Amino acid sequence: MSKIAFVTDTHFGCRNDSPQFLEYFFEFFTEQFFPYLKQNNITKVIHLGDLLDRRKYVNFLTLSRVQNEFIKPIKEAGIEFHCIIGNHDTYYKNTNDLNSVKELFENSIHIYDKPQILTVAGFEFAVVPWINKENESQCMDFIKSAKADILLGHLELRGYEVLRGVKSEEGTDPKLFGRYESVYSGHFHHRQSNENVHYLGTPYQITFNDVYGKNGFYIFDTETRIMDFQENEAKIFYSIRYNDKEHDMGAIDFSKYRNCFIKIIIEEKTKNYMFDKFVDSMYNAEVAELTVVEQILPVGAENEEPIDTSKDTITIINDEIDRMTEVTNKNKLKTIIHDLYIESLSE
Repeated sequence: MSKIAFVTDTHFGCRNDSPQFLEYFFEFFTEQFFPYLKQNNITKVIHLGDLLDRRKYVNFLTLSRVQNEFIKPIKEAGIEFHCIIGNHDTYYKNTNDLNSVKELFENSIHIYDKPQILTVAGFEFAVVPWINKENESQCMDFIKSAKADILLGHLELRGYEVLRGVKSEEGTDPKLFGRYESVYSGHFHHRQSNENVHYLGTPYQITFNDVYGKNGFYIFDTETRIMDFQENEAKIFYSIRYNDKEHDMGAIDFSKYRNCFIKIIIEEKTKNYMFDKFVDSMYNAEVAELTVVEQILPVGAENEEPIDTSKDTITIINDEIDRMTEVTNKNKLKTIIHDLYIESLSE
């Protein structure tokens, strides 16, 4: 019996190479992922795409940390590491040939930029990298004929959630994959399953929308064919509902919020001094960013429905799109807005 670790969409360098996010990402690998592999004697890892975040260039500080805190531990532990090329790994949008993973790590890990059969621990997987204009015909033929029970890829499938509550109307028809026992994919960051298709999601939080889901990595048992989820409970985003009639500040461990992004949603505030003390405790804990949300209507807007600013940015925009009667294809508009928003986080 052999076990294989799965992880995907690590997006090293995202959020404009933010030091807080880099620290948070690598803490996951040094404190959870690599120790788990060592403790359970797992020496084979498959990454389902988007190793790095930026398609056009790499920040040298980010690269140095990836080399020292990700690639180096892989080599030292004798880990057999396989990486499928995702859309963020490619320089051009219409070909996988020029990609950052091959340019930077070709001598350190196994890279898959074309569809093929991958054998790991004696188990055969069908592998499909990011599908683009150049390789679409080759990928479609491979998907229809590959002699494997399980397919791995970095897929954009129609009908699956780009983010929570927003389904993609673009991409490949999932019916094409009906012949497979299971399909495991990277690309969509929201962890989700429908029939035989499973999006594994990111190993950690990347945007505030992730505060509502679970992140982590997976362990695949080649004998039972069970994919076991290992939750990462470390967070960088917190949504805290404040009620000064219920809060016991003495029971709160503010230190866990260090370098985190906090949104305080005020449900009831009758004691300003207590609230100021609560906020001061947050700043003293050295949070990365603190946002306070109060539901206050502007003068003259008493009869209007207030915007629920306790929600993340994308959810608020999606709610507004849902109210727009003149928009016929709301999911497509939501997908476009989501892509623009994610792109803006890396500018």
